[in-house]
Amino acid sequence: MASRSFSIVHTSDSPSFQSFLAAAPFPLSVHILLAQALCTYKRIDTMERTPSGRVTKMGGAGASLLAMLLHLITLVNSQVVQNSELPAIPSRTSLSGVDLSKFGANDEQKLFRYLLHDYDKAVRPVFNATKTVKVYIGLTLTHIFNIDERNQVLALNVWVEQSWHDERIRWNPREFGNLSKLTLATRYLWTPDIVLYNNARDFSRGFVDTNLHASYDGEIQWAPPQKIYSRCHMDVAKFPFDHQFCSLIFRSWIYDTSQLDLTILTRYDGKSPFTKDSFTENGEWEIVDNRTFRYQHHSGRTEYATVVFELHLRRRTLFFMYNIIAPCVMLSILTMMQFLLPCESGEKVTLGLTVLLAYSVFSFNIAESMPETSEVIPLIAIYLMAIMGISALSVSFSVFVLNLRHGADYSDRIPPWLELLGFSILAPIFGGSPTRRKKGIGAINNGSLRLEGTNYDNLVSRDLIDRVGAEQEFEKLVARWSQLANIFDRLFFSIVLALNGSSTIFLLILAPNMDTPNLYDREWEL
Repeated sequence: MASRSFSIVHTSDSPSFQSFLAAAPFPLSVHILLAQALCTYKRIDTMERTPSGRVTKMGGAGASLLAMLLHLITLVNSQVVQNSELPAIPSRTSLSGVDLSKFGANDEQKLFRYLLHDYDKAVRPVFNATKTVKVYIGLTLTHIFNIDERNQVLALNVWVEQSWHDERIRWNPREFGNLSKLTLATRYLWTPDIVLYNNARDFSRGFVDTNLHASYDGEIQWAPPQKIYSRCHMDVAKFPFDHQFCSLIFRSWIYDTSQLDLTILTRYDGKSPFTKDSFTENGEWEIVDNRTFRYQHHSGRTEYATVVFELHLRRRTLFFMYNIIAPCVMLSILTMMQFLLPCESGEKVTLGLTVLLAYSVFSFNIAESMPETSEVIPLIAIYLMAIMGISALSVSFSVFVLNLRHGADYSDRIPPWLELLGFSILAPIFGGSPTRRKKGIGAINNGSLRLEGTNYDNLVSRDLIDRVGAEQEFEKLVARWSQLANIFDRLFFSIVLALNGSSTIFLLILAPNMDTPNLYDREWEL
């Protein structure tokens, strides 16, 4: 055991062990640490050996230290090998004729290191600083996320397609395994600072950190998906038959036209730069048309190239038809039904008040579906106010008709103007002319009762004759008031029918088709 320990100790003095330490790919700090440990071990080993050559207890401690030292060498060596990087790729000028396989990388890794050697992403990708970088931009609409009429914000999911030429990205595909295109992360290359200028939130670009494609000739293509929130002036005057025009304004935030020229993307298939190939239909809005144009934005003496994507949106009305308009039409029909009820039922005013109450309750429910704005009054709100006003007017008409029906209770004659209006003007139109009662036996004639035959003067008193005559006159008066009430009932029914019908026809037919805007005839405003 002693001789074995002795041989291990003196192995550290052997030239092969020292050459191993000298050739080991350790950092300088590790070499210093190992040298200090060896010196310490030698000092312990020399001090603790007896003249007879036997190792004492302290000598055993030195052997343990050596074992720990060897274990440390193994760990450090494995860690260095694991974390060691490939040798640096030569510069582009010295790359020709070099066998790249010795660098331990595939063709894509070699190309990656070759392209990014001395590449500065903070500088525009041109060799001549006076040259303008031309950036092409297109848009692919994927989904209409939301349209907030109250805050006037349009939320969309889009792909912002951008392409430009990077003069510093060039290679010969034959030198890199015929690779003609390379996928790179955006953090390695220069990208244009294109932003949505009419952003409704912060002005961060908000692009998803996606990779871009670089071609061997320097063509860069990048299509990051983005959820954008654009300011959009909403005109809800014709709600729910409204059209909206919203613009998406893109421009460089810092580069003017002398440094970056933003241009409309021309697609190879001839499609519009604002395409809907991957669009998912929205349940409330449909896209009628779109257009794309470019203009120069002047800010003082500086010009910025700007590309505008404009959308023409139309609201789908089916939801509002069966949730708002159809119930309103049914309630308006019930409003007219109160004029078909006979006055003797005593439910005319009750029905009118019930319908009016139903309108009030219904208006709270539909208020949640209406845009909250104070700039204009939506068309549907005008319609609701109109039919509620007609319903209130119908209750007033019913009260007037009931007063006519019971007019004989508080008046012994019909006013001449009312009799003229009712029986002479309205009766020929709406019917209800006064009927003539036939005279018969026992009829009252000039307040006297004529009886044929024997003398009945002692049987019928004069008071009874007057009472019967008064009752007959009263019945005649009641009949005429009742006929007058029926005439006005029919008049008011016709008035309410005309009001409800005209308001509904105006809402459903005339207003939606009146002054329908066109995207290309409309003057664009920022």
